[in-house]
This record gives sequence, structure tokens and C-alpha cells, in this order.
Amino acid sequence: MQSEICFSKMALFNKHSYLSDTVRTAIAALLLHRLRTVLSLLGIIFGVMAVLSIIAIGEGAKQETLRQIDRMGITNIFIKPVSLSRDQQARLSGLHSDGLQLKDMTRILKGCKFALQITGSRDILLNLAEPVSGVSPKILACTGNYNSILQLKTMTGRFINDQDNIQSNLVCVLGNEIAKKIGSAGKVGRRIRIGEKLWKIVGILKDHNSFSTESNKLSMQDVNEMIFLPINSVDLEEEDIVNLLDTRSELSEIIVEIDKKDNVRSAAQIIDRILEKSHNSVEDFHMIVPLELLAKSMKIQRVFNLVFGAVGALSLIIGGIGIMNIMLAGVSERTREIGLRLAVGATETHIIGQFIFEALLITISGGILGVFFGIGTAGLIASLAGWPVSITAKAIFLPLFFSIGTGLFFGIFPAIKAARLDPIKALSTYT
Repeated sequence: MQSEICFSKMALFNKHSYLSDTVRTAIAALLLHRLRTVLSLLGIIFGVMAVLSIIAIGEGAKQETLRQIDRMGITNIFIKPVSLSRDQQARLSGLHSDGLQLKDMTRILKGCKFALQITGSRDILLNLAEPVSGVSPKILACTGNYNSILQLKTMTGRFINDQDNIQSNLVCVLGNEIAKKIGSAGKVGRRIRIGEKLWKIVGILKDHNSFSTESNKLSMQDVNEMIFLPINSVDLEEEDIVNLLDTRSELSEIIVEIDKKDNVRSAAQIIDRILEKSHNSVEDFHMIVPLELLAKSMKIQRVFNLVFGAVGALSLIIGGIGIMNIMLAGVSERTREIGLRLAVGATETHIIGQFIFEALLITISGGILGVFFGIGTAGLIASLAGWPVSITAKAIFLPLFFSIGTGLFFGIFPAIKAARLDPIKALSTYT
């Protein structure tokens, strides 16, 4: 009865106020069934919240992957030795491959026309003669242009150069944190004892934040905790220097910088053939190509986004089905009201407009609330799980538009059903 009185007052339509009348009528109908409206809203809210959170998490993971790979250098190719088992070494003993050697760098630079520059390094185990509490640096012996390829910048002094390697100078460069831990002894011009030798400090690196996009392009290593030495100044035969890979390789890593991104894959194939020939077809090395890692990562990311997006979309569809069910129930409950409106002059367009506006009001309101809750959920996930998230325009508008489309799709059938009621039969239903 309350519903009939409410809508009979709004029954006469003015062509110029059709839209505002339809909106007011839809709002009045929704307010008359508050619990039903709230339940419909919740379905849309949770659907939008799920889709937004999934997109934000996926986008955050994508950007993190890009950042990590960018730190390695899109135009760089990393070559590392492979540790062979005793059985493999026995089978390959007649092939005479000594792993990665300094001469491999010369072969690559001469044989690959796309190679812009090349550097090599070796992980070694040496201890500070008078270790300071909490100081356990990773020590890396490298060639002169190591800092150029990996974009290492010094705060004071300079980095190791080719002249240091030619003259086997006993010089070193300290990471920022190592210099701080050593204290007053960790200044440019001072000497520190590493192993059995005194090394002059010629440079201290800037603080490289591993989470910064402007950080060094070093493959997941913390340069702040490292000490760099000229590779030719290190006696590789010393007993206290241990190759961490336990191979005969002189180098732990070779890094080749290619002239441009389009040539990286071709360069990788050329380098592979050069090393395969020089190593007598012994597979005692492997290559890491960040550009290929990026392509694979993006492919996997697209699959995950598709799967998780489908799950979120499914939740929105379920919410839309809930709206349709509630609206169909509303058509049955409001048969007399619809008949009364049709009898006093409302057209099918008016009835369809009212029901579609009801669905749109629910989905638009639920979508907006879902966006706010989704942003909060994504932020909560980021803080609790330490997982990166990125709130983009796509993450906000895609679920919002999808929720509106859901409302339109699932609101049309109940609206048409209501508009096609026979007003005489509708009025006589509850006589």
C-alpha cells in the first residue's frame, strides 16, 4: 500500500522532466526495500573490490619485474660458469675446457659486432686482516669498465680502471656501507689489509638503494656491502682465495653490453657459438639474457592477469545475477504498482527506464564504493604481505565500467518483463 501511494504521486510524467522523474522514482523504490538494496550493493562492492585488487597486485608485480630486470640491463648479456660434477669432468677431460677465462672476453669482443663493451669479474674469498665487528664484505675482482656497464657511481674518489689492471695496482673500492662500518680507516687514501696484502682505497661508492629504479644494474647484489679489486692484482693461485663455484674458471661472470635492444637476441646466438667453439662444445657455461626473461615474465604475467581477472569478473557476474533475481522478485511483488502506473499513463519506456535506473543506481553506487574498498584492500595487502601494488587508471575504471555493464545487462530482462505486464491483469491480481 505504501509503495502504491508513493508511486501514484509520481505517476504523471512531464516530457521535460522525464529523466529526473525516472531517477526519483527509482530512488524511492530502492529506499522502500532497503535490505534488498543493501544486499545487492554488497555483491557489486565485493566484485569491484576483488577485480581492482587483482589488477593492482598484477600491475605491481609487473612493475617490480620490470624494475628487477631493468637493474640487470635490458641490453646486457650475463655469462656464468657451470659447476660440473666429477662424472662430467671425467667424461669431458679430453676436451680441454677451462671454463670462463679472460681470453673469452677478447674472443667475444672481436667476434660479436654488436658487443659495445665487455667486463669480467671473479668472486673470491678473502678476509680483512683485522676484521671489524659486523663487517663481512663480499669481495669481487673485476676489470676496469665494470662500473660503466653496471652504472656504479662513486661518492668520493674513483673506480678501478684499466691502468690498475695493467699495472696490477693494489687498490680497492669500497661499498658505501662497508666504508661506514670500517669507520675512519675506510677513507680514500687509507690502506686496509685484505688477505696478506695492503690495498689502497681509491674510491667509495654512492649508496645504491636496491629498491630504487635508479639503482645499479647489478644482478641482485648489494654493492653497498662489497669491496672491488683489480682482477689482475689478485693472485688466483693463493690458497686463501677460493673460487666459489669450485671450477677452473678464472671468472665468475662475464657481462656483455650490446649496442641496442634489437640486437640482443642475435648477439646472444653469436656469443653462444663463440663460446661453444672455444670451449670445445663443453657446456660449462650458461647465458642469462634479461630481455628474454622480460618477454617470458610478461607472458606469464598476462596469463595470471587473465585467470585472476576472470575470477574477479565472475564475482561481478554473480553480483549481477543477484541483482536480476532481486529485480525479478520485485516485479512480482510490485505487479499492482506497475499496473497502476501503466493505467494512469506511464508507457513501457517509463517502466523500463525505472527498472534500468534502479539497476544502474545499485551498480554505480556499488562500483564507487567497491573502488574505495578495493584501494584500501590493495594497500592492506601491500603493507601486510610486502607485495608491491600499483593503483592505475585501468585498475579503477575497468571494474567500475564492468559493474555498470553488469547492471545494464542483468537489469534489462526484469525491466522488459515489468513493462510488458497487462495493466488490467496487473490491477486485478490483488483485488
